[in-house]
Amino acid sequence: MKKVNLLSTAKAVLTFIIFAGILTACSNSTSSEEDEHEPVGFVIYQGSDQVISKNLNDNTTASLSISANASIQYRVAFLDLEGDVFTPEKDEHSLRFETTDGTGSISVRQENSGEPFLFTLSGNNAGEASFSFELLHVGSAEFGPATVSVTITSSN
Repeated sequence: MKKVNLLSTAKAVLTFIIFAGILTACSNSTSSEEDEHEPVGFVIYQGSDQVISKNLNDNTTASLSISANASIQYRVAFLDLEGDVFTPEKDEHSLRFETTDGTGSISVRQENSGEPFLFTLSGNNAGEASFSFELLHVGSAEFGPATVSVTITSSN
């Protein structure tokens, strides 16, 4: 009888150790998903100056102004649920832009540099236009489209 109790106690202890190890490993997970931010808004910088901060849930209009025949370089970053600014990893993320001409026209060119999410906005003709962009994660839209209105002033 003592052999059966000893064997059954040893099995119970071993089972407990295995389950405790599994639970500990799962609760201390360091997967990259925990470190990932979910974008809910965006920030546009000109150099180190923030020129737009927009949460997609608010009703404000994001807008920029540029002179006709001028070009300005900007950088896009993103806002998470807590309002923290972050930049997704460039090797897994990219931006897709689309321009819409109104009474004026613009062009957007993505820059291939070491700094992620740089683009150049050019004012072609005076008036109003806009661009929209999406953040892509391995080719699928993760954020957006987000639209930015652009006023193009005459270059006189």
